[in-house]
Amino acid sequence: MTYRIEFTDVADKEIHEILFWMIGRSPERAGRWQEGLEESVYSLSEHPRRCALAPEDKAFPVEIRQKLYGVFRILFTLVDADGDGQEDTVRILHIRHGARRFIHETDRNGEEDPV
Repeated sequence: MTYRIEFTDVADKEIHEILFWMIGRSPERAGRWQEGLEESVYSLSEHPRRCALAPEDKAFPVEIRQKLYGVFRILFTLVDADGDGQEDTVRILHIRHGARRFIHETDRNGEEDPV
């Protein structure tokens, strides 16, 4: 089965922020990083469950998995987007630097989180 890939607005924003930061330091590196990230994310269309559960998994009502890309963590969940009872979509929730603290449900402080 091939899964569809979709990005939350939060994940898109995080990618743009990372790219903006990288472009300011090395435009060539930023381009390579973006190409590699896209390749890594789209590889999730095949066998996304091969990736480990994220440390955040127990803090949320849905299963949260992670795929490592360099020093970044791609946090995602699997959803049934078409309502047929089978998970068919990989929803990218966050792209986070590995040095950042883990997300926990109580950390949200009223802000909407895509989880």
